[in-house]
Amino acid sequence: MDRNQTIIAAVIVIIIIAIGSFMYISANSHNTKIEVLNNGTLKNGDSITVLLTDEYRNVYPNEVIDIKILDDSGWAHKYQVTTGEDGQGSVELVALENGNYTVHCDYNGTLFNKQSNAVANLAINDGF
Repeated sequence: MDRNQTIIAAVIVIIIIAIGSFMYISANSHNTKIEVLNNGTLKNGDSITVLLTDEYRNVYPNEVIDIKILDDSGWAHKYQVTTGEDGQGSVELVALENGNYTVHCDYNGTLFNKQSNAVANLAINDGF
């Protein structure tokens, strides 16, 4: 076998390995889902709790979820939470003004867990 044939054979083997790896990861990747577990009206001092699961409701512990809370003017409060053994993570609400907010939750995924996101609306009403 000459040098060109060896190079072509090596490239073909690399392509086959790459395609096989992609197919294996795709076949074994799990869809994930984030749920915001709170009702729509909270007070400062309350917490927003999120739950990370797969499509079979299996929880994912020790995963990082990015949470962004946007007020009506577009000002963002950003947090990162790590899920516990129950797949839940929470953020305590502090120093938010009364009003409406949008909560954006993002999970970036891993090699075998697909990324997901969720959006929820909430209101802060401290009673004054």
